[in-house]
Amino acid sequence: MNEISLDFLTILLPSYLFFYMAVSLYARNKKRLLNRVASLLMLTLLFYFMGEYVKTALFPQIERELVLYWNGPMLLLTISSSVQLSVLVAGLNCQRVKRLVILVYAAPLLSHLAMLLIYSPKELYHSKADGSSPLHPILLLFAVSYVAVYLLSSVAISFLAWLTAKQVRRKKLLMNLILSWLLLFVWILFVTSLLFLQAATSEAAMALYFTGALLWVVNLRSLVSKYDFLPRYRDLFHNLFQSAPTAIVLLDMHGNQKEMNPRAKELFGEAANTNSPIRVTQCLFFDDHASLAERWEEYQTKREAGMNWEMSLRVQNHDPLNLIVSMELIDGTDAEEGLLILHLTDITSLKETQRRLIESENSYRHLAYHDPLTGLSNRMAIQEQVRGKIAAGERFSLVLIDLDNFKSVNDTFGHLIGDQYLQHIASKLKQNAKPGDILGRLGGDEFVLLIPYRRSEKQVYLDVKERFDSIAASPFYVRQTMIPVSFSAGISVHPDHASDMTTLLIKADEAMYRVKRSGKNAIAVHANGVR
Repeated sequence: MNEISLDFLTILLPSYLFFYMAVSLYARNKKRLLNRVASLLMLTLLFYFMGEYVKTALFPQIERELVLYWNGPMLLLTISSSVQLSVLVAGLNCQRVKRLVILVYAAPLLSHLAMLLIYSPKELYHSKADGSSPLHPILLLFAVSYVAVYLLSSVAISFLAWLTAKQVRRKKLLMNLILSWLLLFVWILFVTSLLFLQAATSEAAMALYFTGALLWVVNLRSLVSKYDFLPRYRDLFHNLFQSAPTAIVLLDMHGNQKEMNPRAKELFGEAANTNSPIRVTQCLFFDDHASLAERWEEYQTKREAGMNWEMSLRVQNHDPLNLIVSMELIDGTDAEEGLLILHLTDITSLKETQRRLIESENSYRHLAYHDPLTGLSNRMAIQEQVRGKIAAGERFSLVLIDLDNFKSVNDTFGHLIGDQYLQHIASKLKQNAKPGDILGRLGGDEFVLLIPYRRSEKQVYLDVKERFDSIAASPFYVRQTMIPVSFSAGISVHPDHASDMTTLLIKADEAMYRVKRSGKNAIAVHANGVR
């Protein structure tokens, strides 16, 4: 899973749920203390998750400050409000309990403040290379202790209320709350144990904490729909459609669009404003060009709890967009079949940047291994090719080519014409290349040709001569002046003459200079005469 998807699933999505649950709870009955406390619990979870997102994705350089001065207090407020929530659900509203609730909030916050006064921030939070917890052992023990004690207190309070409850509906609600608290406590204890035993890194542990919190919220949402303890689904998510920064579309279980938020309407453009509703699943395509509508039956068979893909959005009169599409299933209630939430994140600009980076990398790679004037392989590329052939035990011939009288071309016509002359030679060499040949320019007027070994050195010689005769028949013209093409070439054979690149070049160079001394415009095989 790529980094964008992980941040979304573990941080942003839970934050949206907490935000809309908090808003809906408060708006439904803001005069009721139970609603206000539940709203506070959701808001503190929201602030904690958003603090984690800021710490990991936006400003990692202030990680220590965010953990100590923001995330820590938010976590303590969350567990404190969970205790008060259990007290209110249990119906314990006497004055003594109210004073005890104040102490429940004050104790962990004051303890945290004391730790900040006694120890320096660097002592309390220090990142470790071995992946263990960055928290000071005392601070970690303090945090784990409060979380454990408060969660178990919530369980105990709910259990006592369950024992005294008489209504079956209330008993079911309290039992589900007890199981929810217990599972959350066991999960936190399990992940913390992994952290203490160094069986998981801090990053992995945080991802596991996020996963447990998300599952806990999903379970709480199930209680909402079954027992009407919190607002209904549509009221809960109403504000999400108006303010979420990502595009969100609600679908029924058949893939039909039910609702679309403003950001989604921006993505779909004019198609979203037509009288007839668009089929969203027919506008989203996978890399293999199959639409989400075509894969719908496959999804229905799997019935996975959550999926995400990279897809393209294709709408008439609009350029295609690259999206990360996340699909979450909302289980149905007695009255509803269920809903699917599509989160669409536009990553078109990121993909374009990625494409340009790949093109730049390919361009740099090409420049690193090719001669910029002729486009032929450069010395580095030829050396790698030769090493590969030698390592494979391949038998081949190395032809070192030096142009005759190239200096006079530069002196007579100038370096610009000299460059064009080199390009002309490179073009003719490429035209006469055969399958299996490797052609390169070592520098200046020196070229090199690697060819598979023929049946004998004589056959190698005849093969090379045939190519050069063809090239020599195509002279270079400049300002109606003909410049003949003339080569001096030396040939060495692997492994007959040498077993390494350097010695092969030396042998070919010796043969080529015998040609130069004998009148030029000829070919010589190492240890043989000029031909």
